[in-house]
Amino acid sequence: MAVRAGRLLFRAATVVAVICIDSAAIGSAADGEDARPQDDPETIEVEGKADEAPADLTVFRTSIRAVDFDHRIASVAELLSETVGLHVRSFGGLSSFATVSIRGSTSEQVNVYVDGVPLNAALGGAVNLADLSLESIESIDVYRGFSPSWLPGGAIGGAVDIRTRKPVPGESTASGSLSYGSYDTAHAAARASFAGQRANGLVAFSGRGTEGDFSFFDNNGTPVNGSDDGYETRVNNRSWFAEVLGTGSVDLKSGGRARFDGLFTRRRQGVPGIDAFQSATARSEMSRATTTAALERHDLMSGRLRLDLDVHYGWTSQEFEDDTGDTTGGVSTDTRDILQTAGPGVLMRWKVDAEGAVRQELTSRWTARWERADRRDRLSDIPDRGEATRWTHEITLEDALHMAGGQVVLAPSLRFTSLASDVETPSGVTPPPRETGTASDVSPKLGAAWHIDDRFTLRGNIGRFYRVPSLPELFGDAAAIKGNAELEPEEGSNADLGVTYLMRPRGAVDRLYVETVLFASDADNLIQLTQTSQSQVIAQNTGAARIRGAEISFGVGLLGWLRGSVNYTFQDAEDRSDTFRHGDDLPGRPRHVVAARASATRAWGRPYYEFDYVGPNYSDAAAAALAGSGIPRDLIRIPGRYVHGAGYTQSAGRLEYTIEVTNIFDVKTVDIVRYPLPGRLVQASVRVALP
Repeated sequence: MAVRAGRLLFRAATVVAVICIDSAAIGSAADGEDARPQDDPETIEVEGKADEAPADLTVFRTSIRAVDFDHRIASVAELLSETVGLHVRSFGGLSSFATVSIRGSTSEQVNVYVDGVPLNAALGGAVNLADLSLESIESIDVYRGFSPSWLPGGAIGGAVDIRTRKPVPGESTASGSLSYGSYDTAHAAARASFAGQRANGLVAFSGRGTEGDFSFFDNNGTPVNGSDDGYETRVNNRSWFAEVLGTGSVDLKSGGRARFDGLFTRRRQGVPGIDAFQSATARSEMSRATTTAALERHDLMSGRLRLDLDVHYGWTSQEFEDDTGDTTGGVSTDTRDILQTAGPGVLMRWKVDAEGAVRQELTSRWTARWERADRRDRLSDIPDRGEATRWTHEITLEDALHMAGGQVVLAPSLRFTSLASDVETPSGVTPPPRETGTASDVSPKLGAAWHIDDRFTLRGNIGRFYRVPSLPELFGDAAAIKGNAELEPEEGSNADLGVTYLMRPRGAVDRLYVETVLFASDADNLIQLTQTSQSQVIAQNTGAARIRGAEISFGVGLLGWLRGSVNYTFQDAEDRSDTFRHGDDLPGRPRHVVAARASATRAWGRPYYEFDYVGPNYSDAAAAALAGSGIPRDLIRIPGRYVHGAGYTQSAGRLEYTIEVTNIFDVKTVDIVRYPLPGRLVQASVRVALP
């Protein structure tokens, strides 16, 4: 094990050294000013420099800013799990597949964007948070319940808008880091940027790997029989991941700016399966490349008109192999899917000249998107399983009315979506029940904000949603999800109402932030993943559903060096279908989620402590239906978990040392579909900023 760890660290150090030595004209990274507007609520307080997205003052948003998380040994999934209203579901931790739910939504109902381009797999599907690296990320904006008008493809649950790192004008910087921890978990990262008079660029690299051989408690698939229970070691849980980001921009002589972004990601990992039925051979691979070219003009009509043109292309290869069928219900599998997406977009924001007390800001976005999925099954007599194509056009219009001197904001919007889908299967392959189809829909939304004074803000939104089933839901993912081509679109309504209190510095209090939000969602034809075997699920329309909940956020800064925050989410997600499940809890929705964090910044170091609680929840509808049958609930649901963590960072010149302990008390538990989570994880890192 020690030799393997040494090899990992040696390779990581070599990569960092090569990238850092080749960097020219580099300087130390400067911490940025906190540029958030007064009415931008934040529950995770971090700072940095990033291209600011346009502000929607009516929606509830949480902003996560770099460079403050640079000293943490964290992942995107871990950061999002600290955010109010969000629940992260993990298939085993330590770089394993992880997805996010917002306000009781499914993971497929949350759109994830990178620089404004949807990252959701072609024709839909949940985004794997483990395929994202913090080294390439400058900021994350989480929109809870409603997506802003400038993001394409409105989502039921909300949106996660990720902005990649950009060069700082006038500065050339470089940095590198190495970390190592339990279960042979290693990570290496490097970043370098340059800035000229008109052009600048940035390159970032991140690589990580783990054996993932942690111990877990195995009930052997017999929860009512404790005689065969015991501790086992996770097998086939090794994974590695690498990501390279390249970005650059040029100021045009005619005005405006041209921007080019490229992101390449590669992942390979074992798929060990659930706790009681481990697989020693199943594996998964993913390669993804995305490119974007954009033209930005923010000086038209004396600065009143901002125009952004962009075109993107994405290519993803997904491979899954399970010769023994341990994770697919006994079916041997060896598949490869090629997913492609491309399309242009136009975004216009116009500040209308107005006389009097009303000021208008008009936003219009047009997006065209082409998506294609080619599927191959190497074990089939006919390896080519066909292709699916979808064309989507979307137009969004929003008029933000600022009244009473900007104290009141009213923002009505309309989102029109039209799509056409086509599935082609070669001769000899059974076609799906529906091979072609079209759909269109209008989704209205009305948002309002009232800035009562410089401390209190009241916000509210109401709108309608509509979602066409995704490709994995319709046709499966060749692994744990079995397709259902007879699915109907989801539709329903969302609403929220909340008040924010923000106190500026006063005495020993640097900042006091409190937010309380009530939210509600009603859905018809809700699509749920229902377990059909120990290792496979199928997407089904479960009829009507009702979700009611509340979010409470508290943040405080004291004495200029002490910070603390507590986020609490309550949700009551109920199945309202006309079946035996009426009144049952929707699976995968814990009623209570808590995240608390305290940190200090002193000359001698930066310690922190955090606490997370996720309440118990049912893994599928069948388990939820058994809740009143007399069977102890703890035997048929995912148990609640309490997890404590702590860390310490010390700076010495240009070096920064960090040590972190996650799951201090070594809690043995499981997550979605009973995938075991790791116990205590100890990691240490060193980071350097070159002169």
